[in-house]
Amino acid sequence: MKRVTTCIIILLATICQLSAQNLIGRVTDEEGQPMEFATVSLRSLPDSSIVAGCITDAKGQFCIERKNAGDFIQISSIGYRTKNLPVSAFTTSQTIKMQIEASLLNEIVVSKTRPKTKLLGDAVVTTIEGSILEHAGNSLEVLAKVPGMITKNGSLEVIGRGTPVYYINGRKVNDDSELRNLMSEDIKSIDVVSNPGAEYGGEVRCVVRIRTVKRQGDGFSYALTSQAQQHIYDNHDFDPSWSVLDLNYRTGGWDIIGKLVYYNQHSYQISDKMSGNTFVKMPDGSVKHNLMEGPFAFNGHNSGISGDLGLNWQINENHSLGMKMNYGGMLFGNQDNVFEDNVYANDELIDIVHSTSHTTTPSSHTFTGNIYYDGNINKLHVNFNADFSNSGYKKETNVNENSQNDPAFIENLSDGVARMGAGKLVLSYPIWKGLFKIGTEETYVTAKQEYNSTKTEIPSSKAKITENNISGFAEYALPFKYVQVVAGIRYEHVDFEYTNECSPKDNISRTHNNWFPSFNASTKIGPVSVNLGYTTKIKRPRYDQLSTELQYNNRFMYQTGDPTLLNEIQNTLSLNANWRWLTLTGAYEVVDNAIYQLGYPYDDDCTAMVKYSNAKETVRKLNIYLNASPTFGIWNPRYTAGMEKQYFNTTVIDPRESTGTRVVKRNDPMFFVQANNSFKLKQGWLIDLDYQYTSPFDYVMYKFTKPKHSLNLAVSKSFLKHDALNVRLAWNDILNKTKEHVCTDYGNFIHSQNNDYNSPCVQLRLSYRFNTANSKYKGTGAGADAKSRL
Repeated sequence: MKRVTTCIIILLATICQLSAQNLIGRVTDEEGQPMEFATVSLRSLPDSSIVAGCITDAKGQFCIERKNAGDFIQISSIGYRTKNLPVSAFTTSQTIKMQIEASLLNEIVVSKTRPKTKLLGDAVVTTIEGSILEHAGNSLEVLAKVPGMITKNGSLEVIGRGTPVYYINGRKVNDDSELRNLMSEDIKSIDVVSNPGAEYGGEVRCVVRIRTVKRQGDGFSYALTSQAQQHIYDNHDFDPSWSVLDLNYRTGGWDIIGKLVYYNQHSYQISDKMSGNTFVKMPDGSVKHNLMEGPFAFNGHNSGISGDLGLNWQINENHSLGMKMNYGGMLFGNQDNVFEDNVYANDELIDIVHSTSHTTTPSSHTFTGNIYYDGNINKLHVNFNADFSNSGYKKETNVNENSQNDPAFIENLSDGVARMGAGKLVLSYPIWKGLFKIGTEETYVTAKQEYNSTKTEIPSSKAKITENNISGFAEYALPFKYVQVVAGIRYEHVDFEYTNECSPKDNISRTHNNWFPSFNASTKIGPVSVNLGYTTKIKRPRYDQLSTELQYNNRFMYQTGDPTLLNEIQNTLSLNANWRWLTLTGAYEVVDNAIYQLGYPYDDDCTAMVKYSNAKETVRKLNIYLNASPTFGIWNPRYTAGMEKQYFNTTVIDPRESTGTRVVKRNDPMFFVQANNSFKLKQGWLIDLDYQYTSPFDYVMYKFTKPKHSLNLAVSKSFLKHDALNVRLAWNDILNKTKEHVCTDYGNFIHSQNNDYNSPCVQLRLSYRFNTANSKYKGTGAGADAKSRL
């Protein structure tokens, strides 16, 4: 693979060096956004015949060899006016701004306070700069209001696709603090890609690309943001939840980058009733039923620091390189669980158990680094990244079970280390009328885990996992008169080995070779932009899902992984459409070898083993949503309504059935409504009133039986020159209606509980920025799949 890549670089670079003088430029839309896949052709008079041609890359850039026969350059893109420029008037590195077709102008509503959403290729693109969202807060708060995104249990997801991989100016985001600290005033646009192609890893289901506003000038700049919050139904003091200090010094083409993050997080969960029903078939053929039920409370408190240090050198317009290092460590980590359970055997009370568990994390650290090069060598665009990661943790859990019959004290000790090295190279070159991309990515991971439990039958574990992933991809984008097509293929070769010194029988070694095709077609039907896409993706088991480490939950439930888990394969067909302020998105997904949890009998005392498994049945998923983002004076509504549905029936072990098994059906859809409202008042005041409704639904084996309602209110205002100081006061979950009831049916073990996360809270955030300048760092990162699984 390395030799092939080297040969490709030498070959393409040689071609570039032999080329004559080139015509180099950049194509943007009316708002200055780069236009990818615009057709650029060199033509001759008088018949306008094509002498040479190419399409623009992701930055809107193009490079055409200047030939004597060429008289003028023609730039065209679906939905925009065609432009013709004489070669004699063309200047080096010229920027060409395209205009929307005259027939579509009457469909466009121009408003500085309205977020402009459009469909560009496979991405739903929302312009933030100059819109009402420009003052929405930080990037997480902006993303919650962007078409295609939804908030679930406090986390952002792409609708129907899960948690996305984030990129800022082409660089992968590795921690949420970076998103928290990126303010809306610094964001130019946001792309939501629900079905990414071959350039992204086989496990990347969705991508969010954030582009920032370009700042000018040299000198020192910094930004300090701090937030504190008070949970309304809580006696804790008003706690600082996080603070971020960003530093940047720029001189000439050099950037020195620094960041310091402190976080202090409290988390809560209260369940007024949690029950576990276990069934086991006895030797005499009867079925024993154990029930353990009662209230449950969880309280977590974590605090830590992290820091970044980086250097970037913008050599010129065509070449930049840099490096960045990050260290993160936990200062304090505690988790407490309290159970009050009544235990029944065949409906007879046999025990009362008061159980407490206390988990401490005495040490936890992560050290990562990235180096990159991004540049153009004539027509050839080169992007190279190398990453490394080193992480480790130690965890101690003490469980004290006060029982009338069998009191116990259990001590669990676990620790682990993981190391990763990765490299990624992407080459882009115009061939014929299109743009050809080829690349390779290599990832090497070693992880070690050790687990010991005292005074239980749970065996010790000392496991080691090694995984090497070598991949390559090719992608070609070609514009036609009425449609633009992108086709790609990705190949991944994975060597995996699992060894356990304490249980050699669990050792396993396997090799995977997978192909991931992708296809994307975009067109315009009148004023409506339409995109159709297909991809094949993979979900590899997390390393903890492969571990045989036995986790003690309570005396009737253990939990473990399975090193023989197969990869989950996902095939997705997607459709996107956009007209003015309406966006429609839908996707149909077929999943084989779905990874989920099943229950198995562990012993004759009604103890259940909950274990990660592969579904034998195919899982099908359908999602569709419609977003409307019009504007009415000072009121800017952004409403989304949609549905997510899975089709999943699976067979579980149930000793109560004569056959010993039965079918569990999980097919109830989730309907959701988001009603985000922004009111821009005089003197810079901004009021946000956001509502979200989620219906009962099924997700894999989980059944959520109660609807959720969430109402949030936020008021913000900027002060001082250039709006340097921003103050934001928010009241989240005003209705206190985000409580949930979830039931999981594993067959021989049925678990249900009510969850209250104490989410109503008041937040106060202050942000001060001095001479802020966005870093020019362009490292995109490598080994993204392995990082997420670590």
